[in-house]
Amino acid sequence: MQRVSASVGEMKDGLLVMNKAQGMTSHDVVALARRRLGVKRIGHAGTLDPIAKGVLVLLIGHATKHQQQAQHHRKRYEAFVQFGTQTDTGDAWGQSVKTVAVPLLQRAEVERVLGEFIGPITQVPPAFSAVKVHGRPLYWWTRRGTPQTAKARTIEIFSLELVELGTDHLRCQLACSSGTYVRTLAEAIAERLGTVGHVSALTRLSVGPWDLSQARECQWLTDAPVSEIWAALQSVTPCASSPA
Repeated sequence: MQRVSASVGEMKDGLLVMNKAQGMTSHDVVALARRRLGVKRIGHAGTLDPIAKGVLVLLIGHATKHQQQAQHHRKRYEAFVQFGTQTDTGDAWGQSVKTVAVPLLQRAEVERVLGEFIGPITQVPPAFSAVKVHGRPLYWWTRRGTPQTAKARTIEIFSLELVELGTDHLRCQLACSSGTYVRTLAEAIAERLGTVGHVSALTRLSVGPWDLSQARECQWLTDAPVSEIWAALQSVTPCASSPA
């Protein structure tokens, strides 16, 4: 794998839209980009859980000064919610902590419940998340048997559409503000429907103006010539605009 260190005179700046693979952390993708490009100054526009895949926007070089603006762009997701089982992580990779029968799900009722979440709502970040309490991520405390509770925060759901409904699951697409935990939303939806649930699969479809059609696979970032990676960078200009 070719690695080239850029000198100050050769340094380039911009955005690289990646399709994060399931199983990788967001930091894994950043670390890979740092190794390939020989640049330490790389950040991203919003963490994706390891179970999730989809759009991860990398900010490279001086583009990192726009990181805060980029993180505040609205996000779009497709989520599969499995009903009947609650897990400690809120997703399919966690341990089952509760099982509840799933009532008969009627499409009209499910759509009504989904509609109740549109607008500003309050969420408490899950125990397995990167939100920091007392200087440590919540997951750090939880894994050590001393779980902490973060302050509730207001987020906004702009749209929430039912795509598919089964006897014990649903698939939906949503647009939401920065800081939204889809795992927490899935648990709340399940509760309103009289059961429990967790996210079984999650794909981030877009971050602001950047979507999957522009995204490069992580294998490409591993294999492509460094010159090709540099050439794939997009202008940082959209980051400076208002979140979309």
